[in-house]
Amino acid sequence: MRTLTKGTLSWAGSERNLTEVNNGIEGHLNQNPEKKLYNKQKHRKMELLELGTQRLVHLDLKGAPPKLSYIKELLPRLKEWGTTGLLIEWEDTFPYDGEHLRVVGSFGPDSPGLYSKEDVTEILGLAEEHRLEVIPLVQTFGHLEFVLKHDKFRGLREVENFPGSICPTNIESLTLVQAMLEQVIKMHPSAKMLHIGADEVWHLGVCSMCQAKLASLGESAKERLFLDHVTKVLRWLKEKYPYLQLLMWDDMLRHIDPLLLIEYELGKLVQPMVWHYRSSKTFQLSRDLWPMYMKVFDGIWVATAYKGASGPNIQLPIISMHLDCQERWLQELQIQHDRGTLPKILGIALTGWSRFDHYAVMCELLPAGIPSLALCLAQWQARLFTYEMHRNVSKNLGYSEGQLVPLNPYPPQLSKIPASGFPGWEARHGIEWFVHLQAKIKSVTEGETAVSWLSSYLAKQNFTNPAHTILLTSSIPLILDEIAALENYLKPALAKLFSAMVVDEWFGTHLEPQREQLKQLLQLAEHQWAVGGRTRNLKASEEL
Repeated sequence: MRTLTKGTLSWAGSERNLTEVNNGIEGHLNQNPEKKLYNKQKHRKMELLELGTQRLVHLDLKGAPPKLSYIKELLPRLKEWGTTGLLIEWEDTFPYDGEHLRVVGSFGPDSPGLYSKEDVTEILGLAEEHRLEVIPLVQTFGHLEFVLKHDKFRGLREVENFPGSICPTNIESLTLVQAMLEQVIKMHPSAKMLHIGADEVWHLGVCSMCQAKLASLGESAKERLFLDHVTKVLRWLKEKYPYLQLLMWDDMLRHIDPLLLIEYELGKLVQPMVWHYRSSKTFQLSRDLWPMYMKVFDGIWVATAYKGASGPNIQLPIISMHLDCQERWLQELQIQHDRGTLPKILGIALTGWSRFDHYAVMCELLPAGIPSLALCLAQWQARLFTYEMHRNVSKNLGYSEGQLVPLNPYPPQLSKIPASGFPGWEARHGIEWFVHLQAKIKSVTEGETAVSWLSSYLAKQNFTNPAHTILLTSSIPLILDEIAALENYLKPALAKLFSAMVVDEWFGTHLEPQREQLKQLLQLAEHQWAVGGRTRNLKASEEL
């Protein structure tokens, strides 16, 4: 999971500056961002900036794991757009096996039925066919809800009521992590790199065992507690799989004294992936971060986002925000390069989060994020974003002549001729339709008539004006008809790409509640029409 607030962490939890973050998002809503984002030409110095050779696309499979048929369609296009590898976060879709781990993966009770061992082998074969390196990501500290939610592993939680982080002091935690890593590595025989996660450990040093250990660790005790667990995992991996280059998210390292990182020999064990998803307005990375990492690491990775970073319930990426973030990243790297404080850049991961955590609703589905991904890849490779690039990528994605990928889907505008040149375009079009329809629904449920003439207070007193409520009895049925039409179109489009469980969750989360709300409002409006504008507090027996 990734949130826009990940840049500010404390050891006990997150310091969420939501106002600042929301301002950064809102700066990309309800405006035409193209002219602001277009670069006329690349700065000459940018030519000297080395960005590494790897461009990884992150597949977060905990949200809506795509069917193999969709993956088969998508991989050659990813290669065409400049992708060199896949950072695959399997989470509970991996076929963990054995008496203890079987319950946490694709054989478990909460699984959508993906993936089997044969499926994993086929996916890896498809990636190899298209010369895409696969880097598995296995969480080893935080974001372990998919494991710790099960009763058999509940005792490994750092905090009893929070299933996110394991207790690093409990020896069984390391045993669990090692068992998961062994199975994943065994299924990835060609892997040269492995990502251990280790981000957003919201609860650390809280349980009684960890409290006792903190007392013995002295200065920087919580930092040492974190590093003790991480380096145990890393050293075990280095010893057992010396051929693997290890990666980890960097956020938990940002406020640790570099001398402590050197003491733990972190630079010899792992390469950090520095992630940041905010737009230029709220972009925050400490100036001290780069010289600190130069002291510790020979090289680092960069991570941006193409979807899943602008809201837990967003259905279409705010592409202008992602492009703006990458432009700000390029500027930051150039500044540090000119100062001589930039570590070697090994590559970039373009992350695409599917849920903000294991328990959250699904955010943007993969097909909804494809136009954003194609544009972000093009921008990063060229180190700028131009009108010509926007036009060429749009054409490649199947947009009609003169039509461009919308960089800002809000306010929603439904294309008369949908782009049809990329895998999953039908689903993308259906989701665009949904977002457009959502605005219509909101205009009714939060509109003047419902709020001012059919408030719950007035309706309880049967004190309404039928001259206004009658408007709802005519408008709501039309929207309900459109909901039915959208359902008839989008359900089969999503069913081609995802399991029935995913499709059911998407409709149960987004469409059904709004349909039910409209039905209730219609029933209320029809009842008040029948009442016919009477005196306040009309008794039920006298209503009709």
